[in-house]
Amino acid sequence: MKYAVISDIHGNLEALNAVLKDIRRRRADKVFCLGDIVGYYPNPRQCIELISAHAARCVAGNHDYAAIERTDTSCFTYFAFSAMEWTKQHLTDADKDFLSALPLTCEEENIYLVHSSPCDPERFSYVFPDNEYSVIEAFSHLTRHVNFIGHTHCPSIMYQEGDRVILHSETSVGIEEDCLYLINVGSVGQPRDFDSRSCYALYDTDKGIISLHRVSYNYRVTQKKVRECGLHAFLAERLEKGR
Repeated sequence: MKYAVISDIHGNLEALNAVLKDIRRRRADKVFCLGDIVGYYPNPRQCIELISAHAARCVAGNHDYAAIERTDTSCFTYFAFSAMEWTKQHLTDADKDFLSALPLTCEEENIYLVHSSPCDPERFSYVFPDNEYSVIEAFSHLTRHVNFIGHTHCPSIMYQEGDRVILHSETSVGIEEDCLYLINVGSVGQPRDFDSRSCYALYDTDKGIISLHRVSYNYRVTQKKVRECGLHAFLAERLEKGR
């Protein structure tokens, strides 16, 4: 079985279409989505439609819940807050019903899906590899062999071997039975690791390999849409820089 795991689409239709095309090319059997379908970019409705059609499992991100006023946006940056206000005005009742039905966590086989840290999903806490406390807290709450998260927009592969948590330096890892894995799949719609390409993860259970994949897309189309619909120019500029 091949599972493709995507996250943090943020209304970027061009990026999502490119990633779904790459997923089809790699013949994934199922697509899992870790949330933040909406927010920041100009096509929230179309992205919801594609996720509804293609994702076998989907959990909620903080922007998804913000769009239906289920989570506080007072901690959002100016750019996130203003884009969310725009997003709310461009969602239908059906879109909001879809977002409302999304759970915070989901499991399939021995795979755990959550948008943010598994320690407290409703808080939407970040797990950064260079923040020892957030890593230890996350691993202390793992109950499944393989765990996928998003939220930071920066891909990473971490695993626990005995008492050690290791940040894997490669873009793929072989799965061992006696280890616990925490994979951040990066972002489809707004990468922040200084690589403008979209990122997602592929888990091949037959081969026992999880790999991270980068996908180029025409971000200039998205940039043009941002400017035309009145969203902040910074949101367009950051796509080119991947930050």
